[in-house]
Amino acid sequence: MFDEITFDRLGERIGTGLIKWLAPKLEGLAPKQWPRWMSTETAGEYIDKTYEGMRYTLALYQKEIPVAMIGDKPRIDRNDIDKFFLNRKGKK
Repeated sequence: MFDEITFDRLGERIGTGLIKWLAPKLEGLAPKQWPRWMSTETAGEYIDKTYEGMRYTLALYQKEIPVAMIGDKPRIDRNDIDKFFLNRKGKK
């Protein structure tokens, strides 16, 4: 009645349909992958600040969060932000 090839095709169709249905639902569940070198805007998003708030933070903590200029674009190392937060932990 049914041969092995028919079941393989059925399995493929079910699998493909399931993936298409699930993929958009699972996208929001995966943690965001942050780049190592970030723009001011991305760095602000990383620590839940606006662009202006991040610029203020960078100006206030120039020594703790160094900025690398790549051409005319500032870039902030994610590791420097993480280190800054760890050093500030428990301080007011």
